[in-house]
Amino acid sequence: MSEQKVTYSELKFHTPTQQQSRQRAETTKDKDSPSPLWRLFAVIFGILCLALLVTSRFLGALGNRWQQNFSQQQGILENLTCQQIILENQTRELEEILENLTWERDHLQTQNINFLQSKGDKCIICPKKWIQHGKDCYEVSSGIKSWSVCKEYCSSLGSRLLKIDNKEELSLTVIPFVASMNLL
Repeated sequence: MSEQKVTYSELKFHTPTQQQSRQRAETTKDKDSPSPLWRLFAVIFGILCLALLVTSRFLGALGNRWQQNFSQQQGILENLTCQQIILENQTRELEEILENLTWERDHLQTQNINFLQSKGDKCIICPKKWIQHGKDCYEVSSGIKSWSVCKEYCSSLGSRLLKIDNKEELSLTVIPFVASMNLL
């Protein structure tokens, strides 16, 4: 075999000093851990996430309340709408009744006028609290007064004391009034 020459060389490893070791450790530590700016960003981001979570829960609760109130208001609105429809229907019915009654009143007035014109009588309207019988008006006085006082009273009203001209007038006018006076 051939002879080979082996050459040896001497390697010297420098042992790092403590200061160099620390610098290398800090350098690798700084590279592995985030800088203070990143830490600040992470804290702010966490706070924002927490605020967003709290806000979303708060808005969710408000949304539920709002939805409940909205549902209640919708129910009230539907109830009021139904009541409005009922009132409108009743108003229409009352308007129809009023229209019918107005027509009946006008019809009766026309008949009454035609009746009075056919009789040749004038239409007489008695004062309040007076009683109408045919074409005459009567006031029934309560209490006892003298004939002269009653005559003056009737004259002041533009009327006269009752004068019964026939038996029919006596039976139709005086007896019912005397009977009603006795009931009072």
